[in-house]
Amino acid sequence: MTEPMALTQDELALILEALDDAAFYRDTRSRVLDTAVRRNPRSRAAGVERGSDIELHRRQARAYGALALKLRKQS
Repeated sequence: MTEPMALTQDELALILEALDDAAFYRDTRSRVLDTAVRRNPRSRAAGVERGSDIELHRRQARAYGALALKLRKQS
């Protein structure tokens, strides 16, 4: 097993900010795609791909949020 990497408080704060930004982006992207699919008939025809894109962004947003929470608890 490898040794845990030591981070300064500034580095940890930067990582947490990046995770928050990434989670926000992914969540917003999933909502925009969902709205586009519902409003545009051509998007609905491609709904299978869009549905998987929407879910991918939502899963990633949840994963980023969970990692940020874990890091906050450990610091």
